[in-house]
Amino acid sequence: MIRAIDVSDLPEPLVEAIESLVDTYRRKISSAADTQQPRPIGWLKGQWELPETFFDPLPDDVVDAFEGRAGE
Repeated sequence: MIRAIDVSDLPEPLVEAIESLVDTYRRKISSAADTQQPRPIGWLKGQWELPETFFDPLPDDVVDAFEGRAGE
């Protein structure tokens, strides 16, 4: 479970370290997105086939998990 915290409760060095980490992550993601070439359409044609079972309904427990009812 994720719990929200008030940043003002944290010591300043920790807040600065977290901000630096987040900034570094954002810059890394941004620069990676800028350098990636889009995949050509149909790049796997003839190399892979979608199985017919892909279109089968999902089991109830999987649907429940997606809808937030897991373990009910």
